[in-house]
Amino acid sequence: MSHLKKVWPKLILIGSSSTQYSFSADGCWGSLLANFLQRKCDVINRGFSGYNTRWCNKMIPSILSEFDAKNISMVTVFLGANDSNLPTNKQQHVPLEEFKQNLLEIVEKIQSHGVPREKVVIIGPPASNISAWEKDCQINGRVCTKSNTETAKYAKACVEAARESGCSSVDMYTEMVKEKDWENMLNDGLHLSSRGCEYLFDLLKPVVTKVTAELPMLYPDWKQVDTNNPELPFIGK
Repeated sequence: MSHLKKVWPKLILIGSSSTQYSFSADGCWGSLLANFLQRKCDVINRGFSGYNTRWCNKMIPSILSEFDAKNISMVTVFLGANDSNLPTNKQQHVPLEEFKQNLLEIVEKIQSHGVPREKVVIIGPPASNISAWEKDCQINGRVCTKSNTETAKYAKACVEAARESGCSSVDMYTEMVKEKDWENMLNDGLHLSSRGCEYLFDLLKPVVTKVTAELPMLYPDWKQVDTNNPELPFIGK
């Protein structure tokens, strides 16, 4: 008799700082997803603080190369917060048309790896609390190059790219600004607070539920283990 090898399905989070920090105390939306999918799916963080779609578009094949497509249950693409910086931020800014094209190419590369479009979710950038972010930039010796007028355009481009590519989208910007005191969803004016992450999780939850609905819980519930033959669920012939 030999032990069966269990290959856990993967939900891969791709994005910039809000993804990189998604398992932290404040930026906890990745942790919330992992908790929601416990014993069904591993949530894998591939977030890169400060990155834009131009760079991530180049990186996607390398990121995906470590995963077998048949084990990927879902991929989130959370980009735009850096691309939407004003053009004076030459390091991070990406023009709007290129930004949208990059998203389309990213989805295409994910699909080419073998992941169906319906398993891909594009998350648009959140709004910023400009006054709070300006203060943070001053403290840290940076120049604030954020504008919600610009970010709104990039958020719209995310929805358009998702529609054109046949995948799902979460319009964080449009939804959050509908809420009272939405500024409290940010901890420094730019990055999501725990409240903002809970809000994002609530927006993602219906999409994640639909995509992962058929995933079984791995290994039986403890109450179902045969105490006389406890090895039965864990080994195969």
